[in-house]
Amino acid sequence: MDSKWLEDFLSLSRHGNFSLAARERCVTQPAFSRRVKALEETLGAPLFDRTTTPVTLTRYGERFEPYARQVVSALKEAQHELSCMLPQTDNTIVMVSLHTLSINVLPDMINYLHRTYPEARFTVNACMQGIDNHFNALLNRQIDLLITYDLLQAQPSLETAEQLKRTVWRYERFIPVMAAHLMPLVDDEHSPIPWLRYSDYTFVQQIIAPAEKQVAARLKPVFESGLSESIREMVLRGMGLAWLPESTIAEQLASGELVQLWPDNASRQREIAIVIWCQRQESRPILSLCWEKLSRKSHG
Repeated sequence: MDSKWLEDFLSLSRHGNFSLAARERCVTQPAFSRRVKALEETLGAPLFDRTTTPVTLTRYGERFEPYARQVVSALKEAQHELSCMLPQTDNTIVMVSLHTLSINVLPDMINYLHRTYPEARFTVNACMQGIDNHFNALLNRQIDLLITYDLLQAQPSLETAEQLKRTVWRYERFIPVMAAHLMPLVDDEHSPIPWLRYSDYTFVQQIIAPAEKQVAARLKPVFESGLSESIREMVLRGMGLAWLPESTIAEQLASGELVQLWPDNASRQREIAIVIWCQRQESRPILSLCWEKLSRKSHG
């Protein structure tokens, strides 16, 4: 049984509404409903009466609620106690980011911090799945810094946000590019443009979707991936058009290997902030120093 299911149960019990509870838990409503159902199947009893508005606890749910509260409370107490046992001299900074940001943004950020604090050590984990898991790990002090795009879908609940602080690292611009030798396809208004698209579930796709819609009638999908480096590699191999972070292809644009399409049309470009999240009450000196430096850069 996943402990997150217990917190889901308590959230739904508190709100009586799947949509509100899912928002609090930083997860989509379908995913939230599946987790509640999984808990019910594990326990072998229906915990909620879904025929009422608001949703109410069944007699099984009422019986289970105090146990759920006790387990969640005990886990939080244990996490707090263990976090207090961590040595204050530990100079390791644990960072988690979206996969795309781990390629080009995290190396710059780590280098920026390391130049001032060479004693700091950095651990990066870009594999943790689900933005709600990211924020939970931050609250539980499993990680120190979370780097993500400033998307509505990548925000913590209000309750979680009260325990965190954030700063902007910089802005990223996604621009439509393709290999120079494919440009005649763009000039011919009747020719479809081979399109390398991001999978729908990715944050990058949510960022660039409004720009893609501007030219959707001309786009012919030839490749799809959830990994930005795969999309970038296919662009470099001359497979078609894609929206890429400008910072990852600056060299290729300068050399003429790649060409930006519609450079004078701002609506076909997308700019978004890259934000850093941290515990509001960070306790280790090295983390406090790193956060202060990151914040100064943001406001400098």
